[in-house]
Amino acid sequence: MIKWLYAFILCVLPMAATTSVAKPPEASFYDASLADAARPPGTLLKVESLSMPPLYRARAWRILYSTRDVAGRPIVSSGMVIASTVATAQPSARKIVSWAHPTVGTARRCAPSLQARPHSSILGINELVGLGYVVVATDYPGLGTPGPIGYLVGKGQAHAMLDAARAARNIPAAGAGNDVALWGYSQGGHAALFAAQIASRYAPELQIKGAAAIAPPTDLRRLLLADIDSVEGRVLAAFTLQSWAVKYGLSLRDIASEASLAAILTINRQCIDTVEGQIAVLKAQKKLGRQFLLNDPGKVRGWDAAMRDNSITVPSTSVPLLIVQGESDDIVRPAVTRQVIANGCARGARIKYVTLPGRGHGTSAKFGSASAVSWIAERLAGAGVPRSCP
Repeated sequence: MIKWLYAFILCVLPMAATTSVAKPPEASFYDASLADAARPPGTLLKVESLSMPPLYRARAWRILYSTRDVAGRPIVSSGMVIASTVATAQPSARKIVSWAHPTVGTARRCAPSLQARPHSSILGINELVGLGYVVVATDYPGLGTPGPIGYLVGKGQAHAMLDAARAARNIPAAGAGNDVALWGYSQGGHAALFAAQIASRYAPELQIKGAAAIAPPTDLRRLLLADIDSVEGRVLAAFTLQSWAVKYGLSLRDIASEASLAAILTINRQCIDTVEGQIAVLKAQKKLGRQFLLNDPGKVRGWDAAMRDNSITVPSTSVPLLIVQGESDDIVRPAVTRQVIANGCARGARIKYVTLPGRGHGTSAKFGSASAVSWIAERLAGAGVPRSCP
């Protein structure tokens, strides 16, 4: 048990293994009426101050805003905004970095904005504040707010990222402008790549200067089949398949054994950014068994469309991209990432590909963030983007 727990902490969520939940805001903060949800995407519905560490050169707020799900239906999302107070040449038009977080779970209480030190869940936050940016971090709809969450539902999470940037611009004290960089890790890298693909159509007023992703899942069917024999792969599959079953109206019984259904539900009730949640998930996944999938979801009607629609096989050709990949990652497989990058390069994408020798899924965040923050700063400063496909 201890060996698996240690590996799971390192591989799935390295940033906040013992995060505790803060005294929450009034529960009603995370709720909104359908009329509020139906307001234009990115409308700031609620805002309240968040405390920051003493002498931290930023102001912060918890936010609730309107967005759209994968089908374009009104929904609300929560998140947070951390606005640097470092002097800049244009303090009323600060650059925005829209952050998308990695897997924390699919239960409402797992929202990063609910944690005791919510800003610490943002990779590179100290450096980004030091550079004078406004950092906005979506929780994704369904974390904090009523669900269902669209875990690895690319378009829905992309909407949440872009609408979070819109909402941040509606906080006068933040001083946010129009220039935006997208930034995410793991699940969040998937969201950032999708946001880069749809930004010009969905949020044309935002000037997307680049998208940086560490260990982003791309071709989901290939990754699912490659990972399903591992503990981590089965847990992530349980999150994904339960979410898609609810989001798309699909039946788990078409692809998963009857004996696994209770375990899937148990896993989806846990937050894996706490040791307690990780222990509960590891216990529950034992009941999945190595063969809990009856069929390849990519070959089952309905599930095949969800798998296809939420995969990235050709990344954006209009937005500069940075993709960072650990060469020893056994969750987001390097061979899959390389193929997607090759597809993009063949179409003229502007991709910088950074490999991290000897680094796995968890350690790629620690060892890749400095390169990503530096690359983001170059894009927001207007530096040229030489095509550097491998």
